[in-house]
Amino acid sequence: MPDRGDPPYHLPIARHALLSAVIAAALLSACGGSDQKSTLPPAPTGTGLVALANLAHDPEVYADATVRTVGTVARGTVNRRRVYLLTGARGGVRIVLEPTARFRRYRGERIEVRGLFSATFAVGYVLLASSVRPAGSL
Repeated sequence: MPDRGDPPYHLPIARHALLSAVIAAALLSACGGSDQKSTLPPAPTGTGLVALANLAHDPEVYADATVRTVGTVARGTVNRRRVYLLTGARGGVRIVLEPTARFRRYRGERIEVRGLFSATFAVGYVLLASSVRPAGSL
């Protein structure tokens, strides 16, 4: 009859079972997954630019981050306020440029903007520009 002070199992067997379970878990986690696609948004291009479509599709990823992007400056109205917007090639994405008066001279031009990206309920997507330069044509 076993003594109450003895463990109810044999320690070397328990260690061997635990080690086997850890190795099996490690092997199984390393197997599959090679055919899985990443759910992360695309990284900036080699030049460090983030596509406007990526900013609009995944705003939570880029929120409060400094980004560089390229688009065409257009005039628009947001909440009865006249603003300048950065639009994509197909016009679908619209990002409010701040300080908006700074972009009057670039209206209709393609520019590269570097600044702090954010999303707000009142305005939508906003880019607080720290630098602007002409980007040329496509």
